[in-house]
Amino acid sequence: MASSLVALITLVALGVWHIRIRRHANWFTCPDGRFYITIGYPAVVIAVYWLTNSATIGGLEWALGSLWALGAMSTFVYGFNALNAESEGTYLSDFDVESIPEPQTSIDVH
Repeated sequence: MASSLVALITLVALGVWHIRIRRHANWFTCPDGRFYITIGYPAVVIAVYWLTNSATIGGLEWALGSLWALGAMSTFVYGFNALNAESEGTYLSDFDVESIPEPQTSIDVH
């Protein structure tokens, strides 16, 4: 019963998290960010599975669950960095276009 409750809580939390992250400004323009973040979801589920089914804290299951959790965290960080880098790249390219100097015209008034 406890593992079913943990699975349900995990799925609900990931669903809410996904709805929130899809609101990022560059979700649809950054395929790398989407890739890393969507790879993180199954990694979280696998980590929760290993951590809830471990019999002891010192067992192999606990180590595998911790490694999967570390991998999920890493993919989420890479995804967020990619989304934010896309924002920064867009900002810098827009800034470059806005800062193009106008051509100088010289008019002699004598």
